[in-house]
Amino acid sequence: MTTDIDDQDEPETGGPSKLQADLAGQIVDHIRRHRLPVGHHFTELGLVEEFKVSRTPVRAALRHLADLCILETQPRRGFFLKVPSDAIEWRGGGGRADELEDLYLAIAADRMKGNVDGEVSEADLMRRYGVPRGTLIRALNRMAQDGIVERKMGHGWQFMPTLNSDEAHDESYRFRLLVEPAGLLEPSFTLDRAWARQVREAHEKVLSGEVKPTAMEFFDINAEFHDFVAACSGNRFIHQSVQNQNRLRRLLSYNWSYGEDRVVDSCREHLEILHALERGDQEWAAALMRRHLTVSSKERPEFG
Repeated sequence: MTTDIDDQDEPETGGPSKLQADLAGQIVDHIRRHRLPVGHHFTELGLVEEFKVSRTPVRAALRHLADLCILETQPRRGFFLKVPSDAIEWRGGGGRADELEDLYLAIAADRMKGNVDGEVSEADLMRRYGVPRGTLIRALNRMAQDGIVERKMGHGWQFMPTLNSDEAHDESYRFRLLVEPAGLLEPSFTLDRAWARQVREAHEKVLSGEVKPTAMEFFDINAEFHDFVAACSGNRFIHQSVQNQNRLRRLLSYNWSYGEDRVVDSCREHLEILHALERGDQEWAAALMRRHLTVSSKERPEFG
């Protein structure tokens, strides 16, 4: 099913419409948040499924990004990322990045405090936050990519299950303490060294001060580390469990209240685990993971 972002908005000349520029901005957000590599191949069908829109605006948005030299086209092959994700300068339509970030965080905060119902309409959210529909849709689509909301059949949006109580938070960490250290001890564990280098680089940039992540950006770095380790276990059920826990925890990222010191400590703990894995010492890596999760479990957010 597609949204009402459809073909009728497609102008063939005169540059992209507001709708198409908005969709191009969503694609840029997707590139940045997932740190897609240069050369990544974009397909119309993949983006249609990702953003729940029709092919025509997707095609126009891709052409617009190619015109801006963010993507490049290859005959009979399609569109490919031309520049590093962290080098993209986006000034397209659909709302500034900081405006969207603020709206995303405001919706997340209100949901965690119980100020927003589990099922909401776009009209209600537009009135509540005083934003135009295009900006709201872009924020909601980003939340949908993150597994926080999903579009209902017909009209409106609904929030996905999340960790919204002390009890759920503690149960989640007890579950993770059972699963994640065990994944490091799986006989099928194989370290993906190329992915390990990317993970290490992201953490080292934070520790060096080169990157000062927002709360949500730090969550992405943190979640990718745990996803990476679980994927290396070679056990699909462990990997799926960790991915599900990351999704459940994402809504908590709107309000990091544990200070910069904990960000630094968490990065260092991750790198200790990674160093043990690079040495082939899975037993020590599992012990470090258990310690890391135990320390992290004490950081309980305030629930509404």
